Amino acid sequence: MAWWFRRRSKPDEELAELTVAAELGDDVAMGNLAAVLGARGDRDGALYWWSRAWAAGNVIAGFNLGMLHTVAGDLNRAQVIWERAAELGDPDAMLGLVKQALDRGDAAGVERWAPVILAQDEAFPITALGVAFRDCGDLERAVKAFLRAEELGDGYAMEYRAEILTSWGRHEEADTLRARAATAERML
Repeated sequence: MAWWFRRRSKPDEELAELTVAAELGDDVAMGNLAAVLGARGDRDGALYWWSRAWAAGNVIAGFNLGMLHTVAGDLNRAQVIWERAAELGDPDAMLGLVKQALDRGDAAGVERWAPVILAQDEAFPITALGVAFRDCGDLERAVKAFLRAEELGDGYAMEYRAEILTSWGRHEEADTLRARAATAERML
């Protein structure tokens, strides 16, 4: 969590400090300032600071900048930014690219990034990949992703796979998996 979220006594003072740090070139402060401005509905301010943070090398800002463009309907710009962020190793950008590829029916785009996500040791993007496959109706690939996230201990992946097992009529297996999920960690 960003350093300025820890203290809540004087939010205006903290926002001013964050702004000063961003203006001095702190790329993390730039990204955090963009997040605050975006949450307050200042899209232009968020765009400005995420763009500056991205230009300064903040990969997380690249993902967020791509999300901002996606929400605005500029999928091409989001894709260009996410491709660069994904090449730098950002799993969220990879996931964004997979989701775009699924929406377009672009199998090559899915194959470019899905295996890279599955090979990582972070459960959240792997589980999210499974959800993306599930939501587009590819239950076999969803199960594969959920199984990989389960190897990393993610209870959410267990619950999602149990839902699929139930839909396939494999109720006993689903119940066993739900019992495991009840005591498993939820990876975020």
